[in-house]
Amino acid sequence: MDQGRNRGPLSLAVPGKVLVDPRCSTVSTTFLSSAPQSRRTALRCLAGGLAAFVVTLGVPGHSASAQEMVDPGPGRWQTGWNEVVVSLGAQRLWAYEGEELVLATWVSTGTAETPEVATPVGQFRVLVKLPMETMAGTVNGESYEVPDVPYVMYFTNEGHALHGTYWHNSFGTPMSHGCVNLPMDVAEWMYRWAPEGTAVTVIP
Repeated sequence: MDQGRNRGPLSLAVPGKVLVDPRCSTVSTTFLSSAPQSRRTALRCLAGGLAAFVVTLGVPGHSASAQEMVDPGPGRWQTGWNEVVVSLGAQRLWAYEGEELVLATWVSTGTAETPEVATPVGQFRVLVKLPMETMAGTVNGESYEVPDVPYVMYFTNEGHALHGTYWHNSFGTPMSHGCVNLPMDVAEWMYRWAPEGTAVTVIP
């Protein structure tokens, strides 16, 4: 089963906090006492920081930019403790706890080739959560069935949902019949994080 592009740690944003490798915090104090050791420590810290920077920016299929690194998203639109905001234009999702951004990720929304495969714009709430469901329907006169769709969170009565996606890895590109396709690890996290009633806002 394809686990999606965003494997590994989620893109969790923690504003105002900077994690420092303890080995790096001693570079300035050890530099005078042990030059060879401090150079190794400094290079190791620099290499580790550079590797983390490259891993963070190296999202396949997307060019890296500083905006992605510090993108706070569009902010809150509705009241309530938790809110999920999805941008059709950016193909991004942001999750907020209060005013704090706790997650940002690429998604795939509806292709909008016809109105029936468009993700609706508006303010919604998570209506029903299902751990797994077979999704079936008819689009443009053609039937489809996708078995065992995980972490389903319906936000409209017409069948639009946030859910895990194992059948493609093209997040950042519209791909769905109107749902919001999430990488598997993100979907699992969101399913645990967002109770029924959580605000969902879809913007153009």
